[in-house]
Amino acid sequence: MMLTINKKIPLYSLLLSILFASFALSSLNSASLPPSEKWYLIMIADQPVGYIHDVSSAKSAPGGEILLTSSDMKMVLNRLGSKVEMRFVTGYEETATGLLKKISYEMHASLMATKTEAVVKDKTIEFRSESGGQVYTRTISYSGALLGQEGIRLVSRQNLKKPGDTVKFLSFMPELEAVSMGSRKVLAAETLRLDGKDIPTLKVEELVEAAAVKSTAWLNADCEVVKQEMPTPFGLGVFVLADKAGALQAAAGTELSAELFERSIIRSNIRPPKARTLEYLKVRLTHKNPELGWPEIKSPYQTVLAKDRETLVLEINRPPLPKPAAFPVPINEKNREFLSANAYIQSDEPRIQALAHNVIGDEKDAFKAALKLERWVSENMTFDLGIALAPSSEIFQNRRGTCLGYATLLATMVRAAGIPSRVVMGYVYALGMFGGHAWTEILIGDAWIPIDAAIVAPDEADAARLYFNAVSLYGGAGSLSGGAGQQLFGQVDIKILEYAGDGGKRVVVPEDAVSYRVTGDTYENPWLGLTLKKPADFKFTKLDAVWPDPALVALEGPDGAKIEIQQFYLSPWKEFDRTAGEIIGKLKIAAMTEISKWNGLPMFSAAGQAKAAMVIIDKPEAWILVAEGKDAPKLLDLVAAGLKIRGRTT
Repeated sequence: MMLTINKKIPLYSLLLSILFASFALSSLNSASLPPSEKWYLIMIADQPVGYIHDVSSAKSAPGGEILLTSSDMKMVLNRLGSKVEMRFVTGYEETATGLLKKISYEMHASLMATKTEAVVKDKTIEFRSESGGQVYTRTISYSGALLGQEGIRLVSRQNLKKPGDTVKFLSFMPELEAVSMGSRKVLAAETLRLDGKDIPTLKVEELVEAAAVKSTAWLNADCEVVKQEMPTPFGLGVFVLADKAGALQAAAGTELSAELFERSIIRSNIRPPKARTLEYLKVRLTHKNPELGWPEIKSPYQTVLAKDRETLVLEINRPPLPKPAAFPVPINEKNREFLSANAYIQSDEPRIQALAHNVIGDEKDAFKAALKLERWVSENMTFDLGIALAPSSEIFQNRRGTCLGYATLLATMVRAAGIPSRVVMGYVYALGMFGGHAWTEILIGDAWIPIDAAIVAPDEADAARLYFNAVSLYGGAGSLSGGAGQQLFGQVDIKILEYAGDGGKRVVVPEDAVSYRVTGDTYENPWLGLTLKKPADFKFTKLDAVWPDPALVALEGPDGAKIEIQQFYLSPWKEFDRTAGEIIGKLKIAAMTEISKWNGLPMFSAAGQAKAAMVIIDKPEAWILVAEGKDAPKLLDLVAAGLKIRGRTT
């Protein structure tokens, strides 16, 4: 997600979450030496969005037969007009008894693929990852028998017979790059009707501990998955056995409806004033799916005040400005993963290192250096909804991405300068809603300090954000989507209970508070301190718009006349005239013709015959009045005369 005066907010949809939660659907009966294949249809909220194509075979080897499974998963959809395509190709090698020997996988979530090979040794797994021409290696330890897809099928067939039967197994989740305990519990015996045939199945509850998510699967007589369901931010995700033609047709892409995208954002009960400078926020989260549970809150700036099965009350404080600290920071065992390069945070890339040091210049303080890099990323990146996830070398080269791309590149640049960094996932408040977001944290002394190149605040990031989890990306991209993300994204409502701005005064929000009131010809938003009296022959429209629409309130009048009042957040380093010029340029109006004051606030205006605009700078926000219709300048003056902002009137 990102927001500045000249860019739209993207929503980081976390579509990867439905990919990072399940075991491969197909497995191989070792007696079937000829290759076999299966196709599965992927649906979200009953809409087809992709396929899984599994191919299984076997080969002879000196130590015995090796079973091979290749799984090709592809999802294509249109997100707010941008095509998003994600593809995972995973290969498994295991023994005839199901012990995992090797996994190779490729992730295509941007223009550049990330390739990883994991070789299972005795009690260790050795990784080799390649991204952007760079190679990274690491090793993790494990204990126990590590099963592959055939191993999971075999222990399931041996232990699952009737409702109540359970089985546990240790396996490796390639997309999460993690060893995880898994379990299956039989819920019932059911007959599924698939492709005109009745298939006897066992309905099981499946848990992958590393992803902290439960799914429901239906296993056939050989304990192969024929259908699987799991929650996603956009509704129920379903994998179901299908024919090849239907599966391939699904990958042509679809358009997720506005209703589904609405599920991934949360309308706020009020609009807090000057959100980018909030020092304190108290919220209540209400779970729509309580069986998913609540994650552990690990941020030092967030405190759980109350929690039960369905609700959680959270207090968020903006961290204090850090004391001056030198950099580069020496690497030690505690900070190594936050200072070292990996397949996504490619801080060893020479071009990134050179630019980072050039931007920082002779700055000696770590936090001030990081703010310089934050500004560079904010001003040089372009938002692109079509990129789901990319390594920093690609982001740096193309300078495009969603909020996750902004956070990844900033984390890479500060790390290249010798400042420990990590990427944070959570929710952020903006323009009437809470949306899924990613930002950056840097380690100054013993404190992690949030900064954000996509939704920029003066100095450290504001308190209008909920932290769920933070990762170095040392363990791969899957760490972004597991755990808290699975439990909360698209699964909760958020209500603001209390807030405080940079003055420190706390404002309690009544339980029955409304965001605005309309009384006769007057619109009032008491939280923003904005009142508008409309002309008698106009009517109010767009009273409830939220991101991506910046309109706070709109009016429609005779002969197609239109007025909108829009709210924007400002970049703290930009001069007022540059800010206003960019806004007016986006509105496609003639160049600014007037610069003046509006009750002590800087005001800029521009006018054409059919469109006119006024930009009022009220740092760290701007209010924009846009008039369209016959004699637009006169119309703009008419409506501006009825405007009051925090006691100021024309």
